[in-house]
Amino acid sequence: MPVPSEDPIVVAPSPTPFRDDDSVDYQSIERNIVRWLDTPLSGFVLNSENGEESFLSEEERLEIVRTVNRVRDGKKFIIGGIDSPSVTESLRMADALVEAGADVLRVRVPRLTSNVSGYFERVVPRAPAPVMVNHQMAPGTFLSSCSSIGVPAELLGDIVSMDNVFGYIMSDNLRFESRVRLLLPPNKRFWVCSASLLLPGASAGANGACMMLGNVAPHECGEILRLAMAGNLSDAQTIQTRILEADWQIISHGAAGLKAALDILGFEVGAPRAPTPACNERDVFRIRQAMQTAGLV
Repeated sequence: MPVPSEDPIVVAPSPTPFRDDDSVDYQSIERNIVRWLDTPLSGFVLNSENGEESFLSEEERLEIVRTVNRVRDGKKFIIGGIDSPSVTESLRMADALVEAGADVLRVRVPRLTSNVSGYFERVVPRAPAPVMVNHQMAPGTFLSSCSSIGVPAELLGDIVSMDNVFGYIMSDNLRFESRVRLLLPPNKRFWVCSASLLLPGASAGANGACMMLGNVAPHECGEILRLAMAGNLSDAQTIQTRILEADWQIISHGAAGLKAALDILGFEVGAPRAPTPACNERDVFRIRQAMQTAGLV
């Protein structure tokens, strides 16, 4: 389907279900996607840290995109993730993802090269689909340390200003990212990376979001942004406060926390891929309790 043109756009990095033998459970992916098609989610992000991309082979990652593309039946849109410092490898993967069904390419600011400008100058014009620049330099670690800044704000402004760039996913460093927003063209998307930052991010100019809690609470996440963008900060704050603890409890455990929350809601997700441990009983209890307080259960 065409990429949505109306804001806010809210997407979620989809988890990868595994069977007891640690193989990818594509049938569960199909059934989960059918459920999410009936939610306010704008689309799905595939090949992400929340989807345990580092634990997947390339063929598994591409087959997941093919599976979601088939099941969505033209509804919502697919963002395929690329995390490589190599121009050649990034473009090869971009072609494969688009052939599998991706509509947009989420390209992480490369972490293993100092020539970030040269990377995007070569990748963006040749990418077969619009690019969403992702400025999360240390995915999965921001709860224990401050987010690192990959490149200066001015360079990010230049990169996102390029033709074929759809927009930008910010880090959780809101002070830095508020300045980045001022340097981006107004027609480019500026997305929050965490449900806990929806309201403050909207205050800084965010008009969309890509976050883990979108899988669990798509209505609430979208409503916070819609209310905040309309200037109804009081009602947005009420929802934001209600979901904060649920977001914290889930994201504190990474993919295992997301799977525990979705299991509580009846999705088919299985355990994380070996050797990542699943949440223990105490963790699941805390996640369930926070979800109950948030009105999600």
